[in-house]
Amino acid sequence: MTTTETSTERVRWGVLGVSWVNQLTLPGLVSADNAELVAIASFQDDAAKEEAARWGAATWYQGFDRLLEDPEIEAVYLPLPNIRHADWTIRALEAGKHVLCEKPLAPSSDQIRSIAAAARKADRLVLEALMYRFTPRWQRALELVRAGAVGDPRVARLGLAFKQHYEGYNIRFDPAAAGGVIWDMGCYGVDMARELLPGPVRSVTATTWSRPGEQVETSAEAILRFDEGRTALINISFDYPNPYAQAELLGTDGWLTMPGSGMRREPFTRLLWHTYGDEVFLDGIEPVTESFPDVSAYRLEIEHLSHCIRTGDPLRYSLEGSLENARVLEAMFTSAERGTTVELD
Repeated sequence: MTTTETSTERVRWGVLGVSWVNQLTLPGLVSADNAELVAIASFQDDAAKEEAARWGAATWYQGFDRLLEDPEIEAVYLPLPNIRHADWTIRALEAGKHVLCEKPLAPSSDQIRSIAAAARKADRLVLEALMYRFTPRWQRALELVRAGAVGDPRVARLGLAFKQHYEGYNIRFDPAAAGGVIWDMGCYGVDMARELLPGPVRSVTATTWSRPGEQVETSAEAILRFDEGRTALINISFDYPNPYAQAELLGTDGWLTMPGSGMRREPFTRLLWHTYGDEVFLDGIEPVTESFPDVSAYRLEIEHLSHCIRTGDPLRYSLEGSLENARVLEAMFTSAERGTTVELD
């Protein structure tokens, strides 16, 4: 969504927590045309005060409940650990707030069902923070697919990784906090696959590997099978760097590929695509290359949710989609544990 499509009446936002991901999301929040950062809360008094000063919030609170009781705040952003997402999302909804919750929305499909029920009861919006979906490059890729540029999409290849080593404690590697690469990065791969290929995921076959000394999976691979033989191949890892292409889609009449993850400000903002006729590179045939500006996906995501809050327009992405993602991720765990393919209803 571009800013020209966005309601510019500002929605007043609060933030529940002081986390490293704030460094990525809050610049997007404070630069959004239709959002205003009002308050930040933390259970540590000094942390809330310092974070509010850093990002220009007028108010800070010690404790999340005090922020949720503030009648001026209309929406909240939750940068909390995975295991706390469902509880505080529901508490925010019950307090009458709209919610942008970090991915994964919850590490359990049952918890997402509870969130959906609370959202319906409160008549409030909840958006899972998968910010890549709002970038111009990704939206252009979907436009090309839906216009038939690749023909019938058959195979999606999604690769997301970064070498993650740490000293001391890192919540990504804590099994009690729903750590591990599947919940951390698998939600991106599964969501991308479901965007690029039509229909529901019918079955999942997955493998995992845990780096010596770790209690969570640090690499995982999965085959997602869709209707009519369509397939997504996903690899995610804390053990090796990102592959060249974040996403590739092969179809009966062409292909497209997106170099770079588009998440870490690397200069890969290109989309390459080719519609068959002659094979690419034969007799000088080159793929079409489109370039896109480096924009804040976080800002676009917040502007979209703020726009829907103000206008009543439906969110582009639903809780039903978040639930389907979670069901596939749960199936990845089950498949890897049992060494079998898991069928989905």
